[in-house]
Amino acid sequence: MSLYKEFQAVVLAGGGGSRMTELTQGQCKCLLPIGNIPMLWYPLQLLEYAGFKEAIVVVSENIGNNVSLALKKLNLKINVDIVPVEDAEDLGTADSIRLIHEKIHTDFLVISCDLISNVDICEVLNLYRKHNASIVALMLPVPKLPPSDDFVTPGPKNKQMPETDLIGIDNETGRLVFLASASDFEETINISQMLLKKCISFTIHSKLLDAHLYVMSKWVLDYLVHNKTFSALKGELLPHIVRNQLTKPPKQFTEDKNTSIVQFNSKKDIHGFANEKPLDDLIRKMSAYNDHNTDLEDVYDGDIVRCYAHIASGKFGIRVNTIQMYHFANTKISQLWTCHEIKESNVPRISASATINTTQILDCCVDDNATVYEKTFLKQCHIGPNAVIESKTRVSNSVIMENVTIKQRCVIQNCILCSDCVIEEGAVLQDCVVGPEHVVAGHHSHEVLTDTDRLIEI
Repeated sequence: MSLYKEFQAVVLAGGGGSRMTELTQGQCKCLLPIGNIPMLWYPLQLLEYAGFKEAIVVVSENIGNNVSLALKKLNLKINVDIVPVEDAEDLGTADSIRLIHEKIHTDFLVISCDLISNVDICEVLNLYRKHNASIVALMLPVPKLPPSDDFVTPGPKNKQMPETDLIGIDNETGRLVFLASASDFEETINISQMLLKKCISFTIHSKLLDAHLYVMSKWVLDYLVHNKTFSALKGELLPHIVRNQLTKPPKQFTEDKNTSIVQFNSKKDIHGFANEKPLDDLIRKMSAYNDHNTDLEDVYDGDIVRCYAHIASGKFGIRVNTIQMYHFANTKISQLWTCHEIKESNVPRISASATINTTQILDCCVDDNATVYEKTFLKQCHIGPNAVIESKTRVSNSVIMENVTIKQRCVIQNCILCSDCVIEEGAVLQDCVVGPEHVVAGHHSHEVLTDTDRLIEI
């Protein structure tokens, strides 16, 4: 695999989907269908649209072949290097990057497999270039879910509270100066005196979504490989680097035989990894550019660690990491995804190999070799490959995954039916999730129907 000249791209697709185990017990998260297209297609297409010719995709060791086969069916031009990692579903995002560090030779972009967005990645890269940054993180407006009367998440009735990111951005320079989760605090937020002293004016946002798309300097990877205490990118490594951009390098001493002072090993400190190249430092000093105008301090205040946030206003973006967001993505994907590239994904709305014997089909996607019997009504559904829907059945606003069988005279409304499950004749399901290979009969509402043992994580 040849090297990308300026940036490499890494897609993290090894996660096990711990917040949506009802869906991932029978299918790896990155291949869950969204609009009958594997989830992994969306970030790869985003990279391709930005001009990337190749990408490293980190997956769990046991699904490498499945991912490879799934991607071959799609019309992606980007060259994908699938890297299986042992126990990737149990590793943190920083751990996964550390394990593949030998494949990364330049500054690089990291993107999560569950990001669906129409943002222009080039704008994020340009912000990184502009400031010769250490890290640039993409922030998106928090998606607005429809009112609860119009949008019901399949499964038990409970008020799902999405995770809230607290993102501090300097009002003058655009620096990312604070990054945390609201769940880390009880009632008050503690701001360090160092931050208050250095940043005269900054805003902490609670209505922005950390998109899990980061552009990083190669030195950040070197530091991550050196310091093995970091397991997660967002929760551990990034907040650490954001805090340290406010600090100065420790003083270095020359070894003196007559004193007890020894030379400080700067390579163990973050600033030892972040040293700028002499030419970059010279160009910065000779330039009239300054990122702030409230004082006479040096450009960037002399900081060699610099983190920025790119706020993509006017764009949409969601992270499909819960059942709620998975259902929302499938319900709204045709409206949200307006880029013309989705039409080139090699997945037509109704596959030529599908057998459709009903005329009552409205706004549906039907995948390969699916069979729909006569006198059946389908509306706003995604029907997976090899699914069978028998006659006199009504299915609306639902996701039907591969190899699902729905027998005669069933009513399925606002449900997610996972692969290989069977819905017996006359069953009525509303707002339910049915696990893989599960057989369901009777009437059910707001339930997760699956083998309980499958949901136990060991």
